[in-house]
Amino acid sequence: MHKNHEDNVEAVKKMSLQFLAEAIGQCPAGLEHSTNRDIVFAVIGFQYGAVQSAAYVAGLGEDVSTGIAEEVLCRINGMKRETVIKFLDMMPVLVRKGYPPIGIGGRAIIGFYNSATDEERLTAAASLREILRQIDEE
Repeated sequence: MHKNHEDNVEAVKKMSLQFLAEAIGQCPAGLEHSTNRDIVFAVIGFQYGAVQSAAYVAGLGEDVSTGIAEEVLCRINGMKRETVIKFLDMMPVLVRKGYPPIGIGGRAIIGFYNSATDEERLTAAASLREILRQIDEE
């Protein structure tokens, strides 16, 4: 049982990192250097939603999924752990408020891995780019 749990945790990390790298690759260059607060929260929210969704599908609890999110967000964004923890502390409030990037990220990762075609995978990965486009238009 313990081995299966560890395997699930590693699978969620790998799946999340692969998907998020693909999603970020669909976004404008320099995204990681953005100081626009709306963009930063949208990206972190999307990433958080994706990790939470993958963890849920794998049958992992909230405490485990938050630990995975912490590690994945540090690695994918090159952020310090303390910074990521500050963002993660705000995510439950944003979830309760129905912050759209979180839900979009959660659906996108599932859509990405359940896609039958490359076009469907690309559409799921490009959902982060679409969120950022909408923020730019505001």
